[in-house]
Amino acid sequence: MKVRCFYLCIAMNLLNSPLIAQGDSVAVIFKNRRELFVDDYIIANRTNTYYKLGIPRSAGVAISADKPWEGKFLTYASVIKDDSLYRMYYRGSNEIKDGLTEAVTCYAESEDGIHWIKPNLSIYQINGTCNNNVIMVKNPQKSTENFMVLYDRRKDIPEEERYKAIGGHTANAFPKAHQGTFRYVSADGIHWKRFDKDTTGLFNQYPMDSHNILTWLPSEQSYAVYLRVGSEDRTGDKRLGKGFRTIAKSVSKDFIHWSEPQKMSFGGAEMQHLYTNATQPYFRAPHILIAMPMRINLNKQALSKAELVANDIDASQQAHISDAVLMTSRGGYTYGRMYMESFVRPGSNPMNWGGRSNMPASGVYQTSDREMSFYITRGYGSPDVYIERMTLRLDGFSSLSAGYKIGEAITKPLVVSSDSLFINFATSAFGFIKVVLLDDAGNEINGFGKGDAVELIGDAIDKAVVWKKGRLISELKGKKIRLKFILKDADLYSFFIAD
Repeated sequence: MKVRCFYLCIAMNLLNSPLIAQGDSVAVIFKNRRELFVDDYIIANRTNTYYKLGIPRSAGVAISADKPWEGKFLTYASVIKDDSLYRMYYRGSNEIKDGLTEAVTCYAESEDGIHWIKPNLSIYQINGTCNNNVIMVKNPQKSTENFMVLYDRRKDIPEEERYKAIGGHTANAFPKAHQGTFRYVSADGIHWKRFDKDTTGLFNQYPMDSHNILTWLPSEQSYAVYLRVGSEDRTGDKRLGKGFRTIAKSVSKDFIHWSEPQKMSFGGAEMQHLYTNATQPYFRAPHILIAMPMRINLNKQALSKAELVANDIDASQQAHISDAVLMTSRGGYTYGRMYMESFVRPGSNPMNWGGRSNMPASGVYQTSDREMSFYITRGYGSPDVYIERMTLRLDGFSSLSAGYKIGEAITKPLVVSSDSLFINFATSAFGFIKVVLLDDAGNEINGFGKGDAVELIGDAIDKAVVWKKGRLISELKGKKIRLKFILKDADLYSFFIAD
């Protein structure tokens, strides 16, 4: 537990490492910095290796819609981890009369991210009882439609603004004063009020009927909102949202003044309908943003009309199908899409083949020494809708891998500014990983060459890398080097250079 907390504390305080120029090339400074193989940012060249998408595994139901005010349209979950609890916020759909529903914001909490309870908060009376877990009810701003919460852990934040949130809608039927995204603050994450500088809805020309994501970006030292827009939006349009559903980004230094949203690019990948985005800094490497959008296929159905009806999937969700994908960003206005394949498939449960199922919540957190969890809405639009917990190995979104034939990968130049090198890896009984250190020109460094590298065999999250005769990477602090990974029947998830 102490080791886990040590690395978590380091990661939570990381800022994006600066670049420095030495000689003819630019190097990344590695001081308490972890790199994941979720893109090709750090690898300069490789042979007989490939990138492999991680496979999330189900850990069962985290939250079921077993309360009358949660309804079959439970969705848009955000999960935060503060200093004491995991907290989940999600939309319920309380039935008022004869199938007519109104959105409420529900709350659940957990000490471990695994076992969740719905406390009786007694804030509002719902369906004749105050014994409920509702923290916000219908309001003119429609913020319960897509309420999204951020825990702002920075030291200089007033306690009454420790928890921040956004929510709102832009339907044409609403009065103009109630259109857009509105800001909220709280001292305890349960009792909320409008932010006192929030005088009008933000982004009110955009179609905000989605889970728009509020976050803090350590590498940019700014707040960001990742919001839904249209790929064919044009400046001056009265109502934007044309073309593919896609993502834009707005930033703010003070939570008050926000930049005009700018559309994100996808590195040349084909456009797809991305209904949500769940973009957040990864807690073990905050300079890397992990996004898990729900994408929609508008042109296909997997179930027949009879099967949709038999599974009690609401008529509004019978026309499309959806799944979840993995994207990453290193800041700015670009996402990387290394994988076009599905990250979370609907699976064998027919309830998950409706139009808005398989929507990942915002938030990925460590839930054991070797494991992290995220959460996803299943069975949306059915009476049995629930939020499922999915697990991955720590750093296990993607790996640099090799089969039985030995492969190699060489990093871009980096400057070591910390003492030790750790790797997160797994091998077969006949596989291994070796780490060789090269100078900037690609020559082996004396004492750290292929003949000096120790074969690493096994399965470890943070394994210290040493060389023969007890040589350590700390001997090369301040020098520009490259790492050469030699792999056989092995997966490499990350490397970490730390004090």
